[in-house]
Amino acid sequence: MTATPCWPRVSRCRWCTRPVLRDNDGAWIHADLAYVCRDRSGGLAGTTAEPEAVARHAG
Repeated sequence: MTATPCWPRVSRCRWCTRPVLRDNDGAWIHADLAYVCRDRSGGLAGTTAEPEAVARHAG
C-alpha cells in the first residue's frame, strides 16, 4: 500500500492557479481536462498541473 498525502478533492494549481484534481490514473489534471498549464494569454506554459502545497495546522 502506498501512502499518499491528504490533498483536498480540488485544489489550485501551484503554477497557474486554475483548479486541479486527480484523473482516473491518479495524475493531476486541470478541471478543464488539460494537463499542461496555460499563461494569462491562453498560451501553453512549460509547466503541468500540480496542486499548491497544503498548509498543515497543528490542532
